[in-house]
Amino acid sequence: MLKGMRFAVAGILGLVGLLAAAGCGSGGGGQTGTGAAGGGQSISIAAADFSLDPSKIQIDQPGTYTIQLTNNGKTGHALEVEGQGVEEKTDTINPGDTTQLTVEITKAGTYEFYCPVDGHRALGMEGTLMLGSGGGAGGTGTDDGGSSTGKSSGYGYGSG
Repeated sequence: MLKGMRFAVAGILGLVGLLAAAGCGSGGGGQTGTGAAGGGQSISIAAADFSLDPSKIQIDQPGTYTIQLTNNGKTGHALEVEGQGVEEKTDTINPGDTTQLTVEITKAGTYEFYCPVDGHRALGMEGTLMLGSGGGAGGTGTDDGGSSTGKSSGYGYGSG
């Protein structure tokens, strides 16, 4: 009986550890170096009315990135990524929903991401993703420094 209880306690502690690890990384900062469902790396972005968090993302390695957009707002939002020959977007999602966008980020430089829904970009739903000039340990992270490119592109909702 004592031996069985030890296994039960060990199993519960292992489950608690897994749940605690799954809870880490949510809330505000994007994900660092996690595998994506379709291979490559994943990046999480939260959409609110009217911001994207994080708004600056630094990646060190070229490759396939799956961006997960979660709509925490009260209106429909979408995501578009442009730059270095890339132009990909999601469908508009309802509040509380999540969608994914897989993008090939292969050229060093700056990529813009924003919400292409009517006027949302001009209201602040935009950010930049930078490939290269990192120097960290690799993976995906956020960069609180830097500035926006100020370009107006896509659906003409940019302020430039």
